[in-house]
Amino acid sequence: MSVMVTKVFDRFMPPNRRLNPEALAWVAVIVLAIGMLAVESSIAVSVNEAPVALAFVVTIVHVGSMPLSMLRPLFGTLMSIAACTVLPLLGPLVSGVPWPWMVPMIITQIVIILIIGLRAHWGVALAALLGSIAGSAVAVLITHFFIADTRTDGAIVNILVYSCIAGGVYLAAVIVQQWQLIRSQLIQEKENTAEEHSKRVAIEEKARIARELHDIVAHSMSIINIQASSAPFRHAGIDSEVAKEFEDISASARTALTEMRGLLSVLRNDEGGGELAPQPKFSEVDALIEKARHAGVQVTVERTGEPIDHLMRDSTGLAGYRIIQEALSNAIRHARNSAIAIRIRGGSSAVWISVTNDHGDGPSEAAKHDKHDRQGLIGMRERAASVGGEIRSGATADGGFEVEAVLPLAPRERPTDGSEPTTGTPVTDKETP
Repeated sequence: MSVMVTKVFDRFMPPNRRLNPEALAWVAVIVLAIGMLAVESSIAVSVNEAPVALAFVVTIVHVGSMPLSMLRPLFGTLMSIAACTVLPLLGPLVSGVPWPWMVPMIITQIVIILIIGLRAHWGVALAALLGSIAGSAVAVLITHFFIADTRTDGAIVNILVYSCIAGGVYLAAVIVQQWQLIRSQLIQEKENTAEEHSKRVAIEEKARIARELHDIVAHSMSIINIQASSAPFRHAGIDSEVAKEFEDISASARTALTEMRGLLSVLRNDEGGGELAPQPKFSEVDALIEKARHAGVQVTVERTGEPIDHLMRDSTGLAGYRIIQEALSNAIRHARNSAIAIRIRGGSSAVWISVTNDHGDGPSEAAKHDKHDRQGLIGMRERAASVGGEIRSGATADGGFEVEAVLPLAPRERPTDGSEPTTGTPVTDKETP
């Protein structure tokens, strides 16, 4: 009921001044109760010739059951049933008028049943309906046996008319209440599903990052194992203690590989066959951009600063590649036909990556209806954090979007002889022989 009242009021009020539906319902019920108090008490006195004081008190109890039913439906039910039993006994001898149900009395009781049917359990509303019918029937029986009365047939017809009207209102109220309940449950289930989907996407992305990092580290550990195992054969005449140390290193590497492969078996799923392919490197960004250009995307690349390939770890290169790939995908989805600018600036300690796009033609249809967006940004932040970097993103002044990433590089190795560090020796996650 409050929803319907809200819709009526919202049509005549500006969007920034919408009223609370619950407050509107209370205002409507209180105003109606005041109006029905004046109408019902006056008709009970003037038409049904009921005593003024008793009619006023019983009418107050009856119409007061409306706001009471908003707070305590069961108490409102009991009070309305009592009023429906007593009020007909105050004026049973007047002929030519509806009895035991006056028209204002019918309206008041129907509103009470409607309120209880919308706000309480259907059984309480059914009790209000059947109890009011039973109360009026008791009043008719009392007047039939203790007061000379010849209107029993007319009273039965009057009760039947009320029963039909009130029963229809009761069914409508129960149907609306159940529909609202089902609707709220569906909305809650949608919210739960969306939340679970977001969590699942985040978990899958974390698992994929973990698998990729595992592959990189496993490769490095394999190199360590091979180098340590073959060292005694490649360097003849080494001391037995040194050979034993190489053997221990090889055993530790094999143990670590076994444990990591056990972890990988948990992370991988049955559909992860495509993840067995070699992971891309940062040097393959140009091929990624060229592929986007062939698809009709306007992409420009600007490289500044120092060369970084010799300082880029495999894990950092993979993170940088994936960040650019995801930023390109987001720009294509959320800004169709936009101009995308990629800037890569290398330094001695970090690489700065910036992917900027203008507004373009706006988001695609798929992006407009995507309820689980921003997962790409979450994945980029997690990738950057996995290698010690960070991501900054936000809208630009012209309505576009920009993603900036700062990824740390490996420090240059300084030779032990005190000479200048070399810049041509690659530094990766794996040791080279």
